[in-house]
Amino acid sequence: MNRLAPAALAAASVLALAGCASGHGAASASPSSSANNMQQVLALGRSVSQCARAHGYPTFPDPKVNATGDDITFSPAGGPDQTKTIFQALESVPECKAILDRMNSTAKKRSGRDNRQEPKPKDVPALKRFAQCVREHGIPEWPDPKADGSFPLHGTAIEAEGKSQRLLQATQPCQRYWSGRIAVS
Repeated sequence: MNRLAPAALAAASVLALAGCASGHGAASASPSSSANNMQQVLALGRSVSQCARAHGYPTFPDPKVNATGDDITFSPAGGPDQTKTIFQALESVPECKAILDRMNSTAKKRSGRDNRQEPKPKDVPALKRFAQCVREHGIPEWPDPKADGSFPLHGTAIEAEGKSQRLLQATQPCQRYWSGRIAVS
């Protein structure tokens, strides 16, 4: 899994850290407020990437908005384990840690971020129902979850699509099955 969590490490977790990765479901902010906050998280994510490149990881990529548009992901060549290793190393670099801390703080302010559940293996049946629902609502290529609860979307057209209207329309009615975080692997 590669994502943004409310805890800097999860800063990726995936900014779930893996990073800015983490939490999941509650009250909502205005659409423009949420969009502005996502732009702030994305900008901070780019700063993290620049810091990583300046401190020994020259090929560390810029972040991308995830498939559901509610988080960002970092996808270095080594995959999620490499992302976690890099974020752990960046925690010891004061200027990078300061950016990670700001990114996590900003991510926590996102509506519902702290309450949203991370998927776990026990959630796979609900996640499979979610996946089937998404396919029925216009995204036939949406995969079933893996055994760890993550969706194998890394490097797919769905991940590249980001927070599209098509994706939002397909996932919204399916939240009755799963309203937690969508972990991407």
